[in-house]
Amino acid sequence: MLRGRLALVAAGVLHTACCAGPVAALDLAAHDTAGAHTDTAAEADAAPFPFKPTGRLNPAAVNVLSAADADRTGEFMLESPITHLKREIIGWQSAQQALHWTVIAPQSDDYAVTVLLSAVSSQPLMLHVSTAESAASTRFQVDPRGGESRNLLDQPLHLEAGRQTVTLSITPAIPDAPFDARVLSVELTRPTVRDSLHRAALDERADVRWMGQERLGLAFTWSKRTMPRTGPQRSYADAVAAFPVERFADDVASTGATFVVFGTAHSDQYIPGPNEALDAILPGRTARRDLIADLIAALGKRHIKLFLYYHLGPIEDPAWSRATHMWDSDPGRFFRNWVAIVSEMGRRYGAGLAGWWFDDGLFNYYYRSPDWAELYRAAKTGNAGRAVCFNSWDGASATEFQDYYCGEETVPGGLNDALNHDGSFNGLLRRNGDGRFDRGQFAGLQSATMFALEGEWVHTRRDAAAAAPRRSAASLATTLETLHRYHVAPMLSLLIYQDGTIPPASLATVREAAKRAGIPQPAGASTDQ
Repeated sequence: MLRGRLALVAAGVLHTACCAGPVAALDLAAHDTAGAHTDTAAEADAAPFPFKPTGRLNPAAVNVLSAADADRTGEFMLESPITHLKREIIGWQSAQQALHWTVIAPQSDDYAVTVLLSAVSSQPLMLHVSTAESAASTRFQVDPRGGESRNLLDQPLHLEAGRQTVTLSITPAIPDAPFDARVLSVELTRPTVRDSLHRAALDERADVRWMGQERLGLAFTWSKRTMPRTGPQRSYADAVAAFPVERFADDVASTGATFVVFGTAHSDQYIPGPNEALDAILPGRTARRDLIADLIAALGKRHIKLFLYYHLGPIEDPAWSRATHMWDSDPGRFFRNWVAIVSEMGRRYGAGLAGWWFDDGLFNYYYRSPDWAELYRAAKTGNAGRAVCFNSWDGASATEFQDYYCGEETVPGGLNDALNHDGSFNGLLRRNGDGRFDRGQFAGLQSATMFALEGEWVHTRRDAAAAAPRRSAASLATTLETLHRYHVAPMLSLLIYQDGTIPPASLATVREAAKRAGIPQPAGASTDQ
């Protein structure tokens, strides 16, 4: 999860052998998937962006050329130096600047070209992608939602068999006019493959319009690094064994929430239950008690659905990175491990697992050019109707192979409220519609938003109370009413202590907000404090 507004502070200069100019690394200071505790030794030992693509194109897939991996003409800045994320190159302000990638095509063929970028200025731009033998261009079009956009070039790019250089350049539509752009990537996909994947994604997409009817969902990042209110932290296995599911389910039900997103792997690859696939990759990261199954049962008795949060792995867990081959230039083995872990969980929990919330879809999965269809199908194992999303923070859609929009902090008053300042996602949703986007790069997806009540995702401070709510009950009630007006599924993230206790001030705020918003309390729920 991305933890705050971008802090674009120069943190050094990166040089690449082929660059005509340097790239300054900018610090995304607020991003910390591990909360307050980070493995600084692991970060220091890891070179920036240890994943290095081979440049070999797969004619049956979407091939991502990340701006962070490009050779560069001119000076750019890099939005984040965190080694497991690849974000945008920023500071593109001259027609003389360019990005270059060396690719290896297995055969001569045409490739559709899509550029993912955003424009800081309103100046109209032209995008140009070329090789020594071919060129394609288009006029930059802003996505209806705003923010980072996907632009398909007007004609395909012809690539000859073998090694060649692909170049991206940007020019103002009005000669010599000033401009400012940020670029994430270029995608190369054979047109027939692009069309086939599009059809498959739409054909396989689950109907999750029920999410748009939900008035309140709660999210909890309960992980290995979650701390108790006071005293020493228990081992993860002991904390799993002691987690009070009935009390927790009662507390959730007392707010009127009808679904929960509960954390599994976050800053470290640990799962609160059995998982043979994870045991085979890295023993000691699972639990004897099946807390997930117990949560499904306890919440289910109260008519509350369970989603799971899952992170594929950041740099804070170097043992996992090594064991799962996270930095292999060929990501095949890494994603086979992912498929094994996720599909086993799907089989184990079946219809009891209502959904997944996969983090860092755009900034961690995407640059590895995964087989999105394979990941999506693995996530559906045991329940074809299971809701799936791959988080893109404030960026473009990572893939069409998902059912709903993760919407991290895209909520009025949230960190990304520029993308949803009034609940309608800047006019993409109709008032009293079904909550699905009807146009733009997220067209067809059910809208949702996850936002943190206390401004933090994980309680990681020793012998300290959790952070206080940043929204009053009245303000939160207004937000929930606004989201329901457009049938956006709210996923309100609350801090939680290691012993499963929801901080009293946060719980009271949510209860009062739900009451003000007219959210009914499920049958059988307890309101005991």
